[in-house]
Amino acid sequence: MREFKDKEEVFEYIREKYSNADSVLVKGSSVKDLVDFGDIDVEFYQDKPAKPEYELVLAEGKLLLISAYPYKAGKQKKDVPENVLLLKGNYPEQIENQEEYTPSERKLRDNQMLIDMLFKYMRTKDKKCIKSIEKYLKI
Repeated sequence: MREFKDKEEVFEYIREKYSNADSVLVKGSSVKDLVDFGDIDVEFYQDKPAKPEYELVLAEGKLLLISAYPYKAGKQKKDVPENVLLLKGNYPEQIENQEEYTPSERKLRDNQMLIDMLFKYMRTKDKKCIKSIEKYLKI
């Protein structure tokens, strides 16, 4: 598992990891603060179809899930929302850009969703998350 000393180091890692993409951005609350069991939602834009990627990391001593989603770039948006950090390129509209999942890729995706919902429950203690957790546990 990769370890980072701070948020800036994590964002630099993401920028380098997706350096071949036309645009790379982070969305959500992680733009401002990292919280234990938080998630870092990454969008990367490229013409080549790709699958989402997931990675557990430690940053500032906190366990985080990096979820990176591929898109094709649509028209460039004029205003970048406050909860979006551009790491590379511009802020485009999203166009789906992934192939169908194989059974093993579907299993990986379901596992990522399970971790995401577990982390959300641990952060918020919101019992509504339990239904999603059960769904991805296949209970």
